[in-house]
Amino acid sequence: MTFAQIQLDVPIEGPFDYLVGAHSVRRGSIVVVPFRNKKMVGVVEQVSFTSSVAAHRLKTIETVFDLEPLSQSYFYLSQFVANYYRVQKGEALFLGLPTAVRRVNFIDQFTEVVFKLNKVGVQEVGDNLSKRARGKNRLLDLFKEDRWITLPEALSAYSLARAELANWEKRGWIERRVERAVPKHDPNITNSDGQGGHTEVVLTKAQNLAVESVIAKLGVHQTWLIHGVTGSGKTEVYFEIMAETLSRKKQVLVLVPEINLTPQFEYRLRSRFPHQKVVTLNSSMTDRERFQNWQMARLGVAPIVLGTRLAVFAALPKLGLIVVDEEHDLSYKQIEGVRYSARDLAICVASQAKVPIILGSATPSLETYFNVVESRYERLVLSERPQGPLPRIELIPVDRSQNRGISPQILQSIRSCIANGEQALVFMNRRGYASALFCSSCNWVAMCHRCSAKLTIHKHTHRMHCHYCGYQGKLPNQCGACGNQDLIGLGQGTQRIEDSLKAEFPDVSILRIDSDTTKRKGAFMEMRGVIEKSEVDIIVGTQMLAKGHDFPNLSLVVILGSDQSLFSSDFRATERLYQQLLQVSGRPGRGATEGKVVLQTEFPQHPVYQSLIHETFDDFAQKLLTERKEALFPPYCFQALLRVAAKKESSVWSFLSLAQTKALKIKIAELDVYDAVPSPIFKMAGLYRGQLLIQATSRSVMRKFLNVWVSEVNAIKENGVRYAFDIDPIDV
Repeated sequence: MTFAQIQLDVPIEGPFDYLVGAHSVRRGSIVVVPFRNKKMVGVVEQVSFTSSVAAHRLKTIETVFDLEPLSQSYFYLSQFVANYYRVQKGEALFLGLPTAVRRVNFIDQFTEVVFKLNKVGVQEVGDNLSKRARGKNRLLDLFKEDRWITLPEALSAYSLARAELANWEKRGWIERRVERAVPKHDPNITNSDGQGGHTEVVLTKAQNLAVESVIAKLGVHQTWLIHGVTGSGKTEVYFEIMAETLSRKKQVLVLVPEINLTPQFEYRLRSRFPHQKVVTLNSSMTDRERFQNWQMARLGVAPIVLGTRLAVFAALPKLGLIVVDEEHDLSYKQIEGVRYSARDLAICVASQAKVPIILGSATPSLETYFNVVESRYERLVLSERPQGPLPRIELIPVDRSQNRGISPQILQSIRSCIANGEQALVFMNRRGYASALFCSSCNWVAMCHRCSAKLTIHKHTHRMHCHYCGYQGKLPNQCGACGNQDLIGLGQGTQRIEDSLKAEFPDVSILRIDSDTTKRKGAFMEMRGVIEKSEVDIIVGTQMLAKGHDFPNLSLVVILGSDQSLFSSDFRATERLYQQLLQVSGRPGRGATEGKVVLQTEFPQHPVYQSLIHETFDDFAQKLLTERKEALFPPYCFQALLRVAAKKESSVWSFLSLAQTKALKIKIAELDVYDAVPSPIFKMAGLYRGQLLIQATSRSVMRKFLNVWVSEVNAIKENGVRYAFDIDPIDV
């Protein structure tokens, strides 16, 4: 008798034993099994001839998917995720599987029924059809093509084809069979000879040095930081190293932080490597697209795999290089479910595969920079733009009394830019019209009833939105407390800036780009095309435009509203603001025109702004490292956060109190257990939230502590409480 140990996507420790029955399975096979009165997809972790459970108590595997088993490298990565991020192995195993594969009806999703008239049917249908039955005759003509016909094809010929085909089948005139709609291996897709189409690019001395340094160590694991100023040609360096990797018949994994950056990067990849198959992996794809691309990646059919953080789980059998573009970006950190860092996992994958990994950024994260200082990573610097100098940055003291919050000096800069036939980007990292609705009589503020957050005014739809839980409500005509009708919209968002600019420049084309205007699939790419064709004069945008985009006719960037980030309680706020400002400051001046950046602020002498103008990134990073060392914050310590949420506030504090008590009983030196505190947004989507911070001086100390504490927290019985461990949290 054969048994299978199977992992399921459940927060319960596995594996679970099942009888194999008449099926043929091995490690990595994907199967369907009964579990607690329902069917679930599982992954076979091991096949054996013994089980700790009596055979008569075990259930049997129901279905085995016709897919190649998951690879050993995928199991290794899943085990690492489970151990490091403190989740069940079953949960980790399912992270990288496409949605289609996680469904028990997988076979139905990727199969379709086809029909064909037999010889008797062709004769009988023809004899029994009236010439006036035009739809049925069109259906018959389709079948006379002597091929298998799909149901959608039949329906396109005759809208009642489903019933008619059932009638023909009942009479024995028609044959039917089930075909696989998505092949395991597309026969039309093959690996080329590895020589990508090459567009001649003259590299600078610094670019050549970077390329030669990495190529010299292909086939060996090394983490490289390509630290290049915005517009310095980091992408060309990636491509040259990729070309050499592909020539050795190896695969390349390229990670980008956001879905909106994928189409542009994909276009550049296809242009640079026209003879190589490029596939993308991200959450915006249809189930079928993602499944097929996942298949081509893991079978080694696709030499280049491009994707967002999910793509790090694509186990490439011929992996030769990993590139993580904009490595500092917060989007690489998953903030729900299994809270992994795709950048850190990419380094783990590269280490296991013994291949180099390139981390690219103009503003590296302080953790990455620290690893360079500690000689764990090698840094390659690109300090100049091949096309010209970096834009000059100018600070403009704010003048609230004029022009709806936009300085006259800034308006004049925009006017001059447009007069020269150039484009201006007005950057405001807050969508909506106003950030709060305020009563001037009683100081009432419109709050979300599900979150401890103010509602944002969206004037164009006459509604108020919560940007945390998604709640929407009508814009009130009077105060919710005293009935006063003199309500004021406080703060600015992209909608308000857009309206102000339209009033100031009525004859100018203005385009707003934020998450409200790009909800429709393909909308962002259409807007990019409009900008690239210079069909718009002023672009108003959020952080969606802060990085990775190259607009040749953009010569001016205006930064508004950055002061709101200066006094955050998050110790990483200064680093993030500097990164964002430096990134968006790198957008102008990438063509023939010199770029200029103007930043409106109430605090022009603030150290962040002064560093932006007068210091290099190294100067700024060294100052931050000194501050972090004195405060004993990362990267000089390691953090873990227990996040708890519940409908009852008392349940949150009860759970956290028990967790803290258990933590304090674990006597480990060089480890601090802080008091439980409310989360920055205490109530969200109807749930109260709290957190408990653990801080250790080394990773080994943290690991030793978590090995004991996690199991004790898992044993706490508190109804209605959700909790998660966040290892290396990015917001504390």
